[in-house]
Amino acid sequence: MRLGNRQTIYQPIRSECGRSLTESRRMCGQAGEIVLAARKLFETKGVAATTVKDIAEEAGVTRELVYYYFENKRAVTDAVLDDYVEDLVESVIVWNESREFGDTPGSLKKCIAAFRRALYDSNGPRPMIGVLEELGVRDEFDVRAVRETVDCINAHIVTEYAAYHEIEIELVYEMFCVVIFGLVGLVKINPNITDDALMKVVEQTLHLDMVPLES
Repeated sequence: MRLGNRQTIYQPIRSECGRSLTESRRMCGQAGEIVLAARKLFETKGVAATTVKDIAEEAGVTRELVYYYFENKRAVTDAVLDDYVEDLVESVIVWNESREFGDTPGSLKKCIAAFRRALYDSNGPRPMIGVLEELGVRDEFDVRAVRETVDCINAHIVTEYAAYHEIEIELVYEMFCVVIFGLVGLVKINPNITDDALMKVVEQTLHLDMVPLES
């Protein structure tokens, strides 16, 4: 175990939801199928052009069943936005499960790759971006997504890191918010920025200990 000379300043902030890494908030069953159908149509036809009737046909259910689970189209839309947030939080969970204990450089490399996959595919920004922009909720969504993602990181990954490394920054939670917002903005400004450059930004901002732990 490696420890530096600086004082560790770290107090985990508990998320109000008390979420575990194995907990999913996705709707399941017929309600979940309706959400997936709406999501597909919103991303291909657009939100305004999609009706409840369209969603019911895509999901293979009746309009009455859609209204059984959702009060109106707005409620379906809200559920789709919840699903988008879950995509991003689950990307953190999948990354956490894939990383090797003590290998900070390797973990950071995988983290940057997961960040890119969460927001971009081979064709550019993922379809959800178009949905958010059509609805005019991009900024509101970004705030919520960052908050829930950082809740997950702070409650689990940072706690583990703090047990074996010196935390060399104050306001850990807030700094993670700054980093994630900053990465999103940086990639917008410079879409061709390399993963190595993004890794260096995170390393320097968070003062990460990049020396692997001894096994």
